[in-house]
Amino acid sequence: MRIELHDIHKSFGETEVLRGIDLTVEGGEVLALVGENGAGKSTLTRIVSGAYRPDAGSIVVDGQDVAFTGPQDAMSHGIQVIYQEFRQNIFPNLTVAENLFTLDEQAEFGRVLVSKRRMRAKARELLDLIGLDVDPATPVHRLSVAQMQMLEMAKTAGHDARLLILDEPTAALDEQESERLFEQIERLRASGVAIVYISHRLEEVFRLSQRVVVLRNGSVALERPTAELDEREVVTAMVGRTIEDFYPKETHTRDDVVLSVRGLAGPDFADVSFDVRAGEVVGIGGVFGCGKGSVLRALFGLVPTTAASVAVDGTTYRPSVPQAAIDAGIGYVPPDRQAEGLCLQQSVSDNISMASLSRYSSGPYVHRGRERAETSRIIDQLAIRTASPSAPVGSLSGGNQQKALFGGWVLTRPKVLMMEEPTRGVDVGAKAEIYRIINEQAAAGVAVVIVSSDLPELVAMSDRLLVMRQGHVVAELTDDDLTEQKLLEHALESAA
Repeated sequence: MRIELHDIHKSFGETEVLRGIDLTVEGGEVLALVGENGAGKSTLTRIVSGAYRPDAGSIVVDGQDVAFTGPQDAMSHGIQVIYQEFRQNIFPNLTVAENLFTLDEQAEFGRVLVSKRRMRAKARELLDLIGLDVDPATPVHRLSVAQMQMLEMAKTAGHDARLLILDEPTAALDEQESERLFEQIERLRASGVAIVYISHRLEEVFRLSQRVVVLRNGSVALERPTAELDEREVVTAMVGRTIEDFYPKETHTRDDVVLSVRGLAGPDFADVSFDVRAGEVVGIGGVFGCGKGSVLRALFGLVPTTAASVAVDGTTYRPSVPQAAIDAGIGYVPPDRQAEGLCLQQSVSDNISMASLSRYSSGPYVHRGRERAETSRIIDQLAIRTASPSAPVGSLSGGNQQKALFGGWVLTRPKVLMMEEPTRGVDVGAKAEIYRIINEQAAAGVAVVIVSSDLPELVAMSDRLLVMRQGHVVAELTDDDLTEQKLLEHALESAA
């Protein structure tokens, strides 16, 4: 396949989002499409997939002008998209096999009644093709996030994709799962499929792609073969300025222990013990299923715990419900800001004040003046870009949504700030600002705990790193041992 975009323009009201995009994608190549949140990547993706129609410009597929009337029209030309929020396309209460095929396709497995046996057999073929070892009869809600994403990959195999657009495909995957995904991408590329790879993780961009296109403010800021570029050139093209340090880590560790955990046990981990000092950043790493995220959720009262002794600033705390954690001085940034962290239809101000609302309330009444003053201060402090504090938080870019989520916990003045995947799905400019926020919290004496599948981030931003394997802490890395290699050795049980 060869798809060409010529002088594509798109505006929403008075806001011009795309300003004359020219782009060509060839079969058998991986083209990396990168840029800050709000640069126009999502709008361009939706035009290529038929979800939006351009205001001006043309699309040419294999030498023929096309005008997609909707996503089904684009799919009929072999164009498939796996969005970052891919779970919107999944039916959790249906089986894996039922999710793989549309109702029209299911009709092919029986004229009157659908043959479940034939459908599952065909589903097994597709699952084997992409290396997903699950029973086709399994309800999808029982799958892990990574398995759901691979299920979406299997759908593309079933629809004979000729152009596949992947939007932040490793955002919810660990190192091993990402490797399996990369194998499938290479297999598809070798078979002649054209792939557009959208990611903020530049190490993946340089590993997978043959060409890089950078969008900035709705225009192509850079287009060159990947082999001719380095990360600094790409970042400069993305943000329009030089970012001197990707990971601006500062050291603020003090002597006093703020969080003390002894013998914490939960559904998929046991006997977890560690301390975090004031101003210290402790990372927790490991492969998918090791229990790292569950430890944070347990401490915040989101999953049940047993045999635990936990103290915050010397005061015993028993994990039970989130409000108890907040009252103890614990804040928690969840991994999925849209599903777990924010109320997208509510205002930026309401989202920031949500965890601290009792401070601005008298009985059923909220002192809106005090609330607005405090949330406006946080918006300024964290450089959250919004038209107004009253704007819906869902109207913000991904990076600014993430900063609003952080802002809510900063406003609680936490003693302990736990965060899971703190920079998932945000661009390099927003990442740098989030790292600044982490440094500011550490400088203020907050004990910080980070869980991240972004290994360079985890290693660079941690003062100390705990490695988990099969639900247990198996190593503690500091100083010269705090490296990606050492982390993986212990996480995969290959240390000497």
